[in-house]
Amino acid sequence: MSQCKHSESLTPREILLDKAYMSQCKHSESPTPKEILLDKAYMSQCKHSESLTPREILLDKRDRITSFRKTGNKKDKPLIQHSTDPLSTQVEMPMPQPLFDDRSMNLSEKEINDLFEKMMEDMNLNEERKAPLRGKDLSTKREMVVQYISATAKSITGSKVTGGLRNSKHECTLSSQEYVHELRSGISEDKLLICLESLRVSLTSNPVSWVNNFGHEGLGLLLDALDKLLDKKQPESIDKRNQHKLIQCLKAFMNNKYGLQRILGDERSLHLLARAIDPKQTSMMTEIVKILSAICIIGEENILDKILAAMTIAAERNNKERFAPIVEGLENHEAQQLQVACMQLINALVTSPDDLDFRIHLRNEFLRCGLKKILPELKETEELDIQLKVFNENKEEDSIELSHRLDDIRAEMEYPFVYHLLSNMVKDTGSETYFLSILQHLLLIRNDYYIRPQYYKVIEECVSQVVLHRSGMDPDFGYRERLDVDFTHLIGRSARALMSRQVPFPPFFTHSLSVSLM
Repeated sequence: MSQCKHSESLTPREILLDKAYMSQCKHSESPTPKEILLDKAYMSQCKHSESLTPREILLDKRDRITSFRKTGNKKDKPLIQHSTDPLSTQVEMPMPQPLFDDRSMNLSEKEINDLFEKMMEDMNLNEERKAPLRGKDLSTKREMVVQYISATAKSITGSKVTGGLRNSKHECTLSSQEYVHELRSGISEDKLLICLESLRVSLTSNPVSWVNNFGHEGLGLLLDALDKLLDKKQPESIDKRNQHKLIQCLKAFMNNKYGLQRILGDERSLHLLARAIDPKQTSMMTEIVKILSAICIIGEENILDKILAAMTIAAERNNKERFAPIVEGLENHEAQQLQVACMQLINALVTSPDDLDFRIHLRNEFLRCGLKKILPELKETEELDIQLKVFNENKEEDSIELSHRLDDIRAEMEYPFVYHLLSNMVKDTGSETYFLSILQHLLLIRNDYYIRPQYYKVIEECVSQVVLHRSGMDPDFGYRERLDVDFTHLIGRSARALMSRQVPFPPFFTHSLSVSLM
């Protein structure tokens, strides 16, 4: 009130500023106890301020209360809702930084363009979005670079950046290192869920440089947390929610070139993603399957082998076939998005190999796991129909390619051309010795009109079972034990049937013979 008595000596500009300040105070949050104590101290000081001019009193009070609000703890109070009053907005605008502006004005055109390219790269823009920005004039580029550098600096230190390049419903107030500290501190499950949700938003809305800064330690901490949750034999509801949030954070982390390289560079990433596949958690499994599909398509050259190895290891832990969870996800007709994602992964895995034999092998492995039975039962939607069409078209193309290959060698499959072909194939190779041994053993077959054909039939059946195993997989070449199989009764029975002219080849024969090297 003592201040108001001297208001007649204030200039019009000071009166407007004071009104703007008072308007701001009406919309601010309740002061903290610390602010109340400091304000009382200020009021006691004002009793002895008769020697100050009215203008000094006004400016001093505004500066003091402004400094009080800067020292407040962000965790103890909500964010300030700024007034829409134009004068209030004028007071709240940050002071310009002339030194930084002067430096930016001295940058050459080449330096501006170089910084502009780095800015677009850091924003994770594709070429389609970069093209119109490159057409901006130099002045606009300079202004965008200055704003971006300022916004990036604030985001790294944890300051809020409103509007501009970080336009989001959620304002990320934590720096990357603060998230690292939170994850390392071993917080409770409930707080971890809140932290992960905030981190997901930060990884999505911040530039690549922020993700890079977080990834040095943060990625390992995320994988550690996921590994710990997956090891729980009876996870609670909060654990499953945290698993899902961790998967979402990993998905946001790898949504740029740097993050993808870091994910692929850590061996645990694919193993943990494969372990986390759970058809009972449809939403989380949908996220994981989409991630694996994307990695399979845009990853490095040998990424398919890494994904298959990770799925194999995860299957061995659960004593299941490695593609069983994917096929099981297709059986859930209530989760159509999961069905589409599973078919996307199947197509990505099956179409990735350049080798025809390997493509056929993977496709047959899926069909053997139950895909053949499920495909006719799938309810075709627009998205799912596209994936089914891709699967069938690729299957047909591989069948045509295989038939062409057989047509090319059909002329050489007849005797005696096939013998010369086989002899030339093994000549001067490691197979030549074994081929010669096979021929020498064939010479030892008893020279009997009825018995000799039965020997060859047994041998042919053994060879076909070993070479064309119905699992589509190579036999166990590490098997060193002697095959102790007695074919005497089969050969004798077949020979007696042939001599009596009952049947040319007993039907029980193929069912009785079973050779396994798997």
